[in-house]
Amino acid sequence: MRSYLLLASLMIASGASSATTLVNGSFEAPNLGTGNFSYTTQPVGWTGTGALVNAQGSSAWYGATPPAGQDGAQFYALQATSSIYQNFLATKSGQLTVSWLSGGRPNLGAYGGDQSYDVSLTGSGIENGSFGTFTTHSGQAFEKLSGTGLVTAGEIYSISFRGLSSSDETAFIDRVSVGGVPEASTWAMMIAGFGIIGASWRLRRPVAA
Repeated sequence: MRSYLLLASLMIASGASSATTLVNGSFEAPNLGTGNFSYTTQPVGWTGTGALVNAQGSSAWYGATPPAGQDGAQFYALQATSSIYQNFLATKSGQLTVSWLSGGRPNLGAYGGDQSYDVSLTGSGIENGSFGTFTTHSGQAFEKLSGTGLVTAGEIYSISFRGLSSSDETAFIDRVSVGGVPEASTWAMMIAGFGIIGASWRLRRPVAA
């Protein structure tokens, strides 16, 4: 019985493995300290021209409290035409899903969160890697968004976020992650794994006298 469960677990794990990972996708390092922000200290692993914001306590970026739904203590402020990107190595070929959280800076008078920004995946074999233009509105809570692109193992790619507003509008970005989308054969392997686990539980269920 244990051998069946081990086999099922391995099948599920192999199907759920991701293609690669990003460094510091939630912008937690370095920690700027409560309520602080910086244009010069950029998140570890990223290159950008926006601001890293520590959203614990009050801040000039959002007032008393930040928009709901952030991940961790910090996020990134994509202000006006600022941008941020990270290069990464694809460790598996196939379709790659990029997901992130997006929120809007509250309207504080002369500036707000009515921002438009572009998200793109560029690299070898990708002719037009733009996931499109996304928008936030002032005070908007964080929501999860995503896009997909094809990558080749061993190649370097770049995920980038670029603000498009000509005025002082800001989108907050958080929890950027990448992961592979299982192919049909992988889905079949995962389903078979769950089936083995289900069958093993049925076999272990006691039969009423």
